[in-house]
Amino acid sequence: MADFDSLLYTPAYPGPNADVLEAQARVCTGPHQTRPLGVSVSDFPQPEPILEILLKSATGELTASDAASSAQMGAFFAAMTLRAYFPKSTQWSPAEKAAFRKYHSILTEKLPPEIRYLMEPERGYVPANPTEAVVVEALEKILRAKHLDYAETREMCEAILSDAVSPALKGAALIGQRMNRETYQEVRGYLDAFYGPEAVQPIDVPTLAHFGEPYDGATRYFRPTLFVAAVRAALGEASLLHSVDAMPPKNGVTEENILEALGANTQLSLTQTASLITDASVGFGYISQREYCRAAYDLRELRVHIMKRPPWAATEKAQQFFSARDANYMVLGYYHIGYEKPLLQLAWERGFDAAVAIKGEEGTSHYSLRLGKPSTSDRMAVNYSQGFRRVNDTREDFALDIDPKAYGFDYVHSPRPKVVSAEAFAELGVAALSGEKGPIYDRILLNTALVDYLLGICPEPEEALARARSVMDNGRALERLQAYVAVSNRQSAIGSQ
Repeated sequence: MADFDSLLYTPAYPGPNADVLEAQARVCTGPHQTRPLGVSVSDFPQPEPILEILLKSATGELTASDAASSAQMGAFFAAMTLRAYFPKSTQWSPAEKAAFRKYHSILTEKLPPEIRYLMEPERGYVPANPTEAVVVEALEKILRAKHLDYAETREMCEAILSDAVSPALKGAALIGQRMNRETYQEVRGYLDAFYGPEAVQPIDVPTLAHFGEPYDGATRYFRPTLFVAAVRAALGEASLLHSVDAMPPKNGVTEENILEALGANTQLSLTQTASLITDASVGFGYISQREYCRAAYDLRELRVHIMKRPPWAATEKAQQFFSARDANYMVLGYYHIGYEKPLLQLAWERGFDAAVAIKGEEGTSHYSLRLGKPSTSDRMAVNYSQGFRRVNDTREDFALDIDPKAYGFDYVHSPRPKVVSAEAFAELGVAALSGEKGPIYDRILLNTALVDYLLGICPEPEEALARARSVMDNGRALERLQAYVAVSNRQSAIGSQ
């Protein structure tokens, strides 16, 4: 997306090598999804050329732009080692075995010690420092397809967030746990390593809903969350959003981008964000990962080099930063089936009064304006929603498809905007909050109303639609958005004094 050239940053790692990334895409995945290299002579990439690239990268024979990075090598060799514990169909192919026999001696001689360890864990490795020792201890289990407990995972992740661990070991640990399929305790550990429950701050609002969207942004569909928050604020329902300015490799449009396009200040602290939520003229807030966990933000480039999304790409959506006086809610978007259950369990254990996980467009919580084929026992459709409400400390679960047609939104397909950019989204959202009817208006209206209905804030969807429509049409929602821009910039001025 050319519009985002200005958001890109200088990579923290050299490379990555494109051919090795393609190999990682095949082998750095689950027990049943891995595709061995060289099954056919026509396959690309073949294992021998990949090992040749890795060897030349380790010995400095390739330029920085052509070489495979240390993080790539860590992820690749960890994946190859871990595959010994996979089903026979996803273990090493004959071509992979032959390539490793051919290159074994020279790899053993030339690879750095930490990467040699990942290739052959039985050789052992002496960590460079106590922080790195934490990750190596975790890898002793991970590389043997074993799981970590909560404390081990949190400690490992906190170590990965530091500068004291080599990129190879970081890449190996993250891709290894992704391949092993994280347990619930591991999911908890990743979440709390970024921002623990002990850091959650009470704020003076009656209710608060945390909205967790994928940090990699949108490249196809309009991103309505910011405008939903403005509508909810006009209805007296506070919201908190969180994301980043750009997340590779997708680098899609995020809430932070849209706020910047509107002229808002996006470099606010948690304290300043809380004051926006409690401000009677605003009623919602946004916090950047750059502010709440700078170490995680600084590891964005690592996601490119390990090829697959790290485990925290799912858990970071479930962060909680504040707690309201009377009721707390969470709204989560997801794409990969299976993550919705642990994320909802996290919300339950944290004491949320209600939560909903939505399989929305591009993995968000955003409802499509058209329901395709309904969900079945083995397939979740886009718009599938499941969650819970806490009633007398008893958990009442629900699950259903949201069909927009049932609520008066009759679309043949879910429209896409002609231009996908922060500026375009800002303009479209403001027009909708100014009363301009059309698919953007309908998208904001549907998402606001159905979320508040599912959370139990409104007893009937028709009531939720009517009240959301009223503040979109009378300009009150737009006033909240404009107030956010003005107050956030005053906060910036105060903070700089």
